[in-house]
Amino acid sequence: MMGMESMGGEFRLGRPFGIPLTINKLLAGFVAVIFGFAFLSKAPLEGAWILILLVSVLLHEWAHALTARAAGDTVIKVALHLFGGVTYRAGRGGPKADFRITAAGPIVNVLLAAAAWLALRFAGPELPYWASITLDFTFRINALLAGLNLLPIHPMDGGRMARLALSRRVGAGPGARIALGISFATLLSAGVFFAWWGASSPMFVVVIFLLVQMFMLNVMEIRQVGAPSMDETRAVLGRWWRERRERAAERRAERAARSAAPDLEPSPFRRAAAINRDEEVIRDGRKVLEKAADRGLAALSPEDRRLLMLHRRLIEIRVDTSPGNPSPDDLHLLELHVRLGSSAEVH
Repeated sequence: MMGMESMGGEFRLGRPFGIPLTINKLLAGFVAVIFGFAFLSKAPLEGAWILILLVSVLLHEWAHALTARAAGDTVIKVALHLFGGVTYRAGRGGPKADFRITAAGPIVNVLLAAAAWLALRFAGPELPYWASITLDFTFRINALLAGLNLLPIHPMDGGRMARLALSRRVGAGPGARIALGISFATLLSAGVFFAWWGASSPMFVVVIFLLVQMFMLNVMEIRQVGAPSMDETRAVLGRWWRERRERAAERRAERAARSAAPDLEPSPFRRAAAINRDEEVIRDGRKVLEKAADRGLAALSPEDRRLLMLHRRLIEIRVDTSPGNPSPDDLHLLELHVRLGSSAEVH
């Protein structure tokens, strides 16, 4: 979370996989105290959970980092702090790659939890006591990490995935605001649930502190993308649904026309006209994109917004269908589209 990694400074732990790794000094001291107390009490297994938690969070962040690097992004560093970890990266690669990078962390936690559960399920009675305890901690911790990270709360992985999915369908700005509204609703539900059922828990103060921190981060995000609105949500989702039905109807009509028409070679003049229209959208859409990046989406006319939407779709198609690495110019244009409503940090 924002600011947590800077509390108390940090230690550098080298460059595993060529990626700088740091750990918050307070976190390092907290881990040392808990495990050291358990070790001196001659019950090291009672403190094993803190080490398993640390390793699970680290594997979660490495999944983000290695997936980002495989997608052609630049990973700046991985930082472990008091309330989790952050993978800092340049943010290149496009929305599809961004979604895969974000999903990689929770997927690793799900796989670790599943592996631990399977080991306990099929080899539990034959395992030594220390192995059973370690696997039990591994299952519980990774199941909890996966569940929490998949909640649609900003800035958790689930919140970012919801934002990317919505932005792809209704546009970056409306998608970010709708995702932020979902985040606030989930935070409120979590707060009410925990206040009602968990008030007697020893972790009550910590959970409430975390919820307040995330609420403040959501408030700060409102200043960047604007406040969510029910009217805007209904309008953009309704427009997306109508466009989806229209495209489905067009595809059905095209299939019916192809099945009814003789198998003829498409006219080269028709193909050339389509190519010319695409080139016009790329050329004029770039100007509109630069205008939106400089003056904001509010400065665009409805016609400019439609052109910007077409421009983004064409750039995404060019990036996704590129036989080799996408051109730097296309990646730059796609990055400008993404910057209109998304961040480049993965939690």
